[in-house]
Amino acid sequence: MKKFLILVLALMMLALPVLTACSTQGGDTSGAASQGGDASQGGEVSEDPLATFPLEEKNFGGRTIKILTRNGMHLQQFIPLDEKEGTAINEAVKARNELIEERYGIIIEAYYTENNRPSTDIGLSIQTGNSDYQIVCDSVYFTMQHFTDNWFYSLNDLLDLNQPWWDQSTCNQLTLSDKKFFVAGNAIFQDDAYTAGVLFNKTVYADRYEPTYGSLYKMVEDGTWTLDVMYELARDFAMPDEDGNWMTSGAYYGIVTDGYSGATMLTNGTGAVSAYKDEQNKIVLSGGSEQSVKAFDKVFTILTDRTVSVFAEQFKPTNWGYGSDLFIGNHALFSVGYLNSLIGIMTNENPDKVVPGVLPPPKYDAAQEGYHCGINVYQSDVLSIPVCVIDEEELEATAYAMELLGYYSMIESPFGENSVTYAWYDNSMKLQSVVDDNDSKMLDLVTSSRIYDLGGAFDWNGKLIGLYSSNLYADANTLSSTWEANLPGVEAAMQATIDAFNNSIN
Repeated sequence: MKKFLILVLALMMLALPVLTACSTQGGDTSGAASQGGDASQGGEVSEDPLATFPLEEKNFGGRTIKILTRNGMHLQQFIPLDEKEGTAINEAVKARNELIEERYGIIIEAYYTENNRPSTDIGLSIQTGNSDYQIVCDSVYFTMQHFTDNWFYSLNDLLDLNQPWWDQSTCNQLTLSDKKFFVAGNAIFQDDAYTAGVLFNKTVYADRYEPTYGSLYKMVEDGTWTLDVMYELARDFAMPDEDGNWMTSGAYYGIVTDGYSGATMLTNGTGAVSAYKDEQNKIVLSGGSEQSVKAFDKVFTILTDRTVSVFAEQFKPTNWGYGSDLFIGNHALFSVGYLNSLIGIMTNENPDKVVPGVLPPPKYDAAQEGYHCGINVYQSDVLSIPVCVIDEEELEATAYAMELLGYYSMIESPFGENSVTYAWYDNSMKLQSVVDDNDSKMLDLVTSSRIYDLGGAFDWNGKLIGLYSSNLYADANTLSSTWEANLPGVEAAMQATIDAFNNSIN
């Protein structure tokens, strides 16, 4: 699980030039660190158990590990990008990779596919017997489409999955058995970027609603941040433009979103999903459950109230920018989406842009235990090792490289405030995008409360990923009846996946 609270580590004072100067044999500095000694040349010895790499130290003598991923920031998770020269993320990635090469003898390289389908392209390597890439980083959705192709190793015996740099939600939820084929965590940051959250207009709320309702942050802490509260506030804020018209630049909305994100992520926020794996590794189809139906009934009512909410697909053609422009221009109280939207807001050039606050998706009611933050399966990344890695030493080096990428990207590693996680999460999101410690706590809550919809990830019979949003597009809440009608096909597709998994992998 990613921890983003900034820890006070003695080794935070360790300068990057010292870190990157460690020899491949482990010089004085790395030797001191490996023994829990004074790696900062005179500072106090850190008592934090993660101040040094907790696994056995190995050196692979300059072996190259190649990662296949998508372009843009998906690629930047692994290598610095020329067009991002001088940025905090680039510098952190560069320093991390240099340390891994110099101390552990592993060279990290990364490449992107032209069609942005790394997990599909790796199948060509497997079919031709090539071993061009040792790690694949792709979206949850497109990775899971090849779950039963026997293209990926089980990671149970290759990685120490109990280490804190691996996200346990991913390990436990994205599988059909006790075998884990895909991981997320500190080695990447595009998993956090596409975790669901709710942004609110901090200035408007403080002026108009906080005197009556109190702090939204306090509501979250008290467990009273619910769909009903969100709807009540949204109704009060929304109003048409001066001519009485909606869907114009002069209108004010309580909630802006897109159909998929709004319907799916608000419903997931209640803990409802279309399918999940229980403790006995049995898949439970739950899209038509009482919990799911009741939760979506509230969400549907909120999002189809044309005097309160607007979602992008209501426009013909779809206007993806309308809602975000309204929120940025202080014409919306809430925006339902993902954490990466914070950066888009803060880089917007509107001089009067919104001051955003961060919240998890609201609960169904106050009795709900905890908050749940869904992920966008189309964009959120996972890592896997393809079976085209045949050489035993290469496989060992690949798994070890993944552990190193995870550990040395953590704030809790010796890099501290110079880590990749800090550069992405704190510099790009906390320090630039938000100005309140409460938002920092909310970001930590969101990223530690991730929930995966197994049905959406597999999209059995093509009916589950759009289970909730399809009702919005049809402007009719027929969830119960459509679920019953589609259930036989979904069950058949699910059973085919289970059979293929058992036959090809187990």
